[in-house]
Parts: sequence; structure tokens; C-alpha cells
Amino acid sequence: MLSDPLFQVLRAYATLQPPKSIQLPVDLSFDIVHGFLLERILLNRHFQEYPPSKQYQGLFWKWAIDRLEFLVSEEDEIDERIYTHHVDLMQDLSSQNMGTYAPVASYVTYLWPSLDSPANPVYPGCAHATLLESRTTIESGTTGLRTWSASLVLAEFLLSHTDLVVRKTVLELGCGAGFLGTVIANVQVAKSTESPLWLTDVNEPVLQRCESNLRLHANQSSQHSQLRFRTLDWFDATIPNSSLLVEALFDDALPDIILGADVVYDPSIIPPLVQVLALALRPRAGDKQPEAYIALTQRNEHTLADFLQQAEAVLSMEQVCEELVADNIFTSATELGQSAAGQSVKIFRLKGLS
Repeated sequence: MLSDPLFQVLRAYATLQPPKSIQLPVDLSFDIVHGFLLERILLNRHFQEYPPSKQYQGLFWKWAIDRLEFLVSEEDEIDERIYTHHVDLMQDLSSQNMGTYAPVASYVTYLWPSLDSPANPVYPGCAHATLLESRTTIESGTTGLRTWSASLVLAEFLLSHTDLVVRKTVLELGCGAGFLGTVIANVQVAKSTESPLWLTDVNEPVLQRCESNLRLHANQSSQHSQLRFRTLDWFDATIPNSSLLVEALFDDALPDIILGADVVYDPSIIPPLVQVLALALRPRAGDKQPEAYIALTQRNEHTLADFLQQAEAVLSMEQVCEELVADNIFTSATELGQSAAGQSVKIFRLKGLS
């Protein structure tokens, strides 16, 4: 299914991949391409309710019309609804002076092959996670309102190892906009194995966005009955009195699995993160021994090495996976559409020392 060239067009549209990078096979007929664009994308009820931004749609439908006009013959005709939709978009953008302004927040829909796809899938044989995301690196002083590459790779790893999250209490550090949480919740709901799922972040507006995304009616995660959203400042773990509150959170949650993606983004955050992990991975009630899976995009070798050195001093640690960002199953539009072919994500498993 993922090898279907027209599915790749839908996936590109759903994740706001720059149209100029979308490859449309030259051997497909006008009827096939036209029918797919009309029925699977323009008239798709999911995209009508949770559409990409108008800025992106304007670019995509210009690209689509150009391709259709190249393929069309005298006997063919482009459906008027495609032209009308594009004209309406251009008029709206012009009236709002949005054409040349910074990207606005947009719904982004990530799809993956699944035998447990919902009753009304965006695409047959696929499950999905739809999020309202920022399209800029920083919005309102935070990077947490969009999905980063390490989350995509960690989600794919978990989809290949669902035993890590099925019938397990999961806690995520730095949940951001909620992509990873939505995927995990979808898996648990689809398999009727809901367990407490804790989503934590230091930024209250980010946490609110995360909750809003997980509760979107379009997502199976909205049916999850044991979602927990909590603020967590890692620096509290380094302050004697405040660290008791951090320990209390973990005592309350009793997680089996702790997750974190792209959490090592600055050297100053490493000591408090390591301290949080050390607290989270302590054996708890019933000799429960939790594990952590941390996914890190390799951007700065020195920062990664610093984290590994500090973590290995207090925790048991091993690398379990490494994947090129460009090979993830969700989207080619990684890191705001910039090419990430050379970047890799490493996933580490951490445990408390015996």
C-alpha cells in the first residue's frame, strides 16, 4: 500500500509536503490521476473537516491543476470543482493578505498501515493521527507546538513493537503537540487495551494543545478513557523540595514505559533531564522496574555525547535502533519540509542501575 504512487501524493498533501517535491509517475493516465485527486483528496470528508492550511492548499492545487492540464486530452475534462476550489482559496488568501505572510497553524494528518484502521479511514488500510500544529520552528516562545523528526522515528519503532505500549502504563516526557501520544492512544484503543497514558510538558499552552489534539473526534485517541495531562518542569528534579513533587508524580503514575523524543536540544537541559530519568526509573511498588525509550536526532555530536556520558553515570543504557529520518513511514516533509536525508535518529533504552 505504501508503494502506491498516488497514496504518496495523498500522504504528501496530508503532511504539507512542498508540492514541488511530490513525484507523480508519468505512466498514469489522466482519468486515474484526476479521479484520485478529486475523490481521495478534494472530496475526502476528513480533509474537509481537518484541512491543511489555506496557504498550503493554494500551492498544492496549483501544482495539481498544472499536472492535470499537462495530462488532459481533447476528450478529457477537469472537474469544475477543482478549479472552483483553487479560485476560492486564492481569493481568501488575497483578501486576508496571507499569501506572503509567515505560515499559520495547520492540521497535519499522519498515516500508517494498520490492520486496526478506524471505521472511516482517511485512506483504506491506514490508521491516522491528526494534529493542529505550528508550521514555524518557534511559536509563542516554544518549539513544542509541532512534531519533530525523532517523534516520527520513535512512533514507527513502537508500532513495530506494540508490546511495549499494549497493556502498559506509559508516560511521555515533553509531549509537545501530542503526535506520539496520539499514536500510542490509537494503538491501545484499537486493541481494546487501554492503560493510563500520561502526557507531560513544562509549557501549559503546549500541554493544552496536546490535550486538544488527542481529544480530536477524528482520532481514535479521543475514545481513550485513561488520558492524563500534567505539567512537569525537569529543573524541579534538581531542587531538593521540588524534587519531591516530581517523585510524587512518578509514584502516582507508576509507569511501565517512559518515552522522550528530541528531548536533548540544549546542553543546559541535560542535567535536569538525566535527574528526571533517574527518578522515573527507580523501582517502585511491587518491584516494578520501568524502562525508558529516548529518541534523539543526531544534530550536534557534542551535545549527544554529553547526554550519553551523564546518563551512563547513573543509568543502564543501550542503543536499540538507528534510522534515517528520511526513511520514516509517516512523511517526507520532515523538519518543516527541509531535506533531512542525512540526519539519523538513535533510540536508546534506559533502566535504573541494579
